[in-house]
Amino acid sequence: GKAGNICIQNPWPGCFMTIWGDRDRFVKTYFGMYNKNPDSKDWRDWPYLTGDAAVEAPDGYYRILGRIDDVINVSGHRLGTKEIESAALTVEEVAEAAVVPVNHDIKGKEPELYVSLKPGFEASPEMQQKVADAIVFQIGKIAKCKNVWIVPDMPKTRSGKIMRRVLGAISNNGDVGNVMTLANPEIVEEIKNMVS
Repeated sequence: GKAGNICIQNPWPGCFMTIWGDRDRFVKTYFGMYNKNPDSKDWRDWPYLTGDAAVEAPDGYYRILGRIDDVINVSGHRLGTKEIESAALTVEEVAEAAVVPVNHDIKGKEPELYVSLKPGFEASPEMQQKVADAIVFQIGKIAKCKNVWIVPDMPKTRSGKIMRRVLGAISNNGDVGNVMTLANPEIVEEIKNMVS
């Protein structure tokens, strides 16, 4: 499916009411993006922008991609992680994608991509190249990833959220921290061994 921003049509009890001292900024940031009639007083004309992105799967469910404001600054170009991950998901064999920033001496940061494949597909250099090519085709050469790692599974919380923090620590040779709260803590060592 096609990726997009998650909006909530009706106000929910958990939505906050304002930004202290700046109501206009609050309305513009969270309600103004998809408003088609700025003069309207009807709340149905003001969908709430959650700040998250999702893609609709063929089964009708939505897969949360992450925050829309997550960016990687590559040589002064701000690349959205959502766009890179969405480009990787255009490859039919890819089930999940997560991009993390990697330190670079000249560019500042560059993207590094982790993907897991759908059942029945095998990791190969050709598959890595296919994913890398899809990103360059969809976005451009500026989004070329340092590496495309095909992993057996992503480190996830028990609710299914991909832990990009853990992947970022692995890519930057940092401390992954306590991973025992993950649903699949064993995958962290497996990914570390692949990357190092």
